[in-house]
Amino acid sequence: MRRSAKTVFYTIASFCLMWSISHAGGGELGYLSPEQINAEMKKIAGDNKDVARITTLAQTPGGRDLLMLELGERNVMGPAIMVVANMEGNYPIASEAALQLARNLTGEWKDELASRRWYIFALGNPDGYAGFFGKPLYNKFVNDRPVNEDNDEATDEDGPDDLNGDGYITRMRQLHPEGKWLKIEDSPVLMKRADNGKGEKGEYRLFPEGIDNDGDGDINEDGPGGCNPGYNFPHDFMHYTKTDGMWAASEVESRAVLEFAFAHPEIAMILTFGRSNSLKSVPESNKKATGVKDKYKLPKWMARQMGVDPDEEFTMDALIEMGKEVTGIQDLNEDMVLQFLGVGAAVNPNNKDLPYWNEISERYNEFMKEAGFEAERLKPKPFPTGSVEEWGYFQYGVPTFAIDFWTLPEPKKEEEKKKEDGALTPDEIEKMSNEEFIALGNEKIAAFLKASGAPSQYTAEMIVMGLQGGMMTTKKMAEMMRQMKKKEDSGGADATEEALYAYNPGAFVEWQPYDHPTLGKVEIGGMIPYSTLAPPIDSVRETIAKQLPFARQLSQLLPEIAIDKVEIKKRSGDVWQVEAWIVNNGFLPYPTHQGQRCQRPTPIVVELIGPSLTFLEGKARNALPLLDGSGGFQKLSWLIQAAEGKTITLKAHSFSTGTVEKSVSLKGGGR
Repeated sequence: MRRSAKTVFYTIASFCLMWSISHAGGGELGYLSPEQINAEMKKIAGDNKDVARITTLAQTPGGRDLLMLELGERNVMGPAIMVVANMEGNYPIASEAALQLARNLTGEWKDELASRRWYIFALGNPDGYAGFFGKPLYNKFVNDRPVNEDNDEATDEDGPDDLNGDGYITRMRQLHPEGKWLKIEDSPVLMKRADNGKGEKGEYRLFPEGIDNDGDGDINEDGPGGCNPGYNFPHDFMHYTKTDGMWAASEVESRAVLEFAFAHPEIAMILTFGRSNSLKSVPESNKKATGVKDKYKLPKWMARQMGVDPDEEFTMDALIEMGKEVTGIQDLNEDMVLQFLGVGAAVNPNNKDLPYWNEISERYNEFMKEAGFEAERLKPKPFPTGSVEEWGYFQYGVPTFAIDFWTLPEPKKEEEKKKEDGALTPDEIEKMSNEEFIALGNEKIAAFLKASGAPSQYTAEMIVMGLQGGMMTTKKMAEMMRQMKKKEDSGGADATEEALYAYNPGAFVEWQPYDHPTLGKVEIGGMIPYSTLAPPIDSVRETIAKQLPFARQLSQLLPEIAIDKVEIKKRSGDVWQVEAWIVNNGFLPYPTHQGQRCQRPTPIVVELIGPSLTFLEGKARNALPLLDGSGGFQKLSWLIQAAEGKTITLKAHSFSTGTVEKSVSLKGGGR
């Protein structure tokens, strides 16, 4: 009964939330402006001087301060968690969640600060976010650095124009022979792209609301500002785009986050608050690997083991087939082979990190159910290219998790369509392994594709080849089929716009005629900017509060290093054998397996210290290899010479695990 009551509450709350979205900017919806967010961070620091400090790390191109709030007892030298919120500048809820986390940590969760530090960036993109409080309101989340986006002789000269004076930049549509868009039946505002393969002929051209200010034939192509620091991090950075920056870390905001992180090697985990969520579902592991050459050599030891010439070069396809035969891993792909060879940029989570990530995802989804969030919602956005999330895991090497807190509820269908006789559903497919699905045979696979609304070019044979080659998984295929079905059921409308319209038709401006100075007769209308990103803050504060405890739970999964046991054995005279077991009692490994590949963070160093010690075997300092979570250990052994009765100390330490010590006396017998 308790679960049902929560579900009913959330359903009602979601409806009220959506209904209350109005034609408003940030202030009217109750959100704090960039200046107010900074003031709140300073207030938290001022009210909690024993555990809080505020630092200005940079000033944005628009003259706004980029602040970082540090929380932790002054004598704590252990692991730290870095929280980066609203880095793209387009998700107001993220900044509110970061501020609430800071309030919790300086309030009822203050005991967390006795063993861990927290570094909180409540607003990573102040300039981009400031647009939420300006007029007219439009969807562009870049900083204020001028960029010549259309490569002409002027900069920032062709921005949006509020032609109908309603305070929003929406869209213009025009009946035209070149049109590729259609109206959607039963909706006076939604549009869809015509599907020529289904005999649909486009009728409308679509443009952003505005005029061609610079006379180059394009509308709104070079507005104020230029770069989004949320896309400006080094991993998977996209060159030659209008918003991602001239080069990785070209923007002061992203560079400040990077410089801070590298200056603080105690950071053991990164949490991001934004539109992505890597807890609801683990990032897919089937991206195309980068850095692929024509041919590769195997490591000499591997070549000898496989009975091939160490100097012989192999194509990637040949290596994949050889790897499948040797390892038995049938879904082996390019990225996995590249990781083994130690070349190329990683684009998929490391296979050995996935069991931890999958377990955390299961815990998160169970937590959300217990908190009453059982209603279906739209799938969160994937990580953008050049994001802090991907950089944090793939290059900084620490566990990195993204939380989104809220997305639109899924629109409910009046009645579910029955599946065709004998056809499988995406839910059934998702539970199968690749091998189990292939074993169904082409006839059943073809029936599944047809029932899912897959285009005719998707044949059973093609799907089987994709599964065998590692380019497809049953989980990814099930999700693709769900999306195809949604598109078919919605008549081709954008899923986000359809969900918004189902719950709040008032979030759209109805199409109204307008005489455009260059296009002629057009209509202006469409979705109001930010409608899918910013419900009124009062309606989501409880939603945020219910989810933040999981961020606290994540911090408690960090590696915990202990010197579990030390044995002393007297060999002869004052010669002693010392054996020690260093154990990771935390849930997560140290480092992550991806961190081991990118050689970050710093390894755990174990030192054997004592007066007048002579090392006969073993080293005074030992850097440990990776310690798996939940009991992973490393045994160390030394043969030393020292006077009986002396005290020796074992010390295990790294920046991001802290320091543990154990002292023992050199006495006859053993311990």
